[in-house]
Amino acid sequence: MLTKPSEITDEDLPQGRMLTEEEDREMKEKLARKNFGMSLNEFTEAWKAGKFDNDRERHGKVVALAMMLPEYWTE
Repeated sequence: MLTKPSEITDEDLPQGRMLTEEEDREMKEKLARKNFGMSLNEFTEAWKAGKFDNDRERHGKVVALAMMLPEYWTE
């Protein structure tokens, strides 16, 4: 049976929350270590230096993590 939008309550929707700054940093750090074998700071510096520009195999992972960095949107 289909539910009309007016019948959907907050309890019917998936619940989520914003990450704290510490949780956000930890998540990015884990991704950098798992996918690139380096710290987030090392990844950021390598990305800024263009060291991933020809890395076709990991392009999607590079872009996904880089887009989480403030530098991606401000530089």
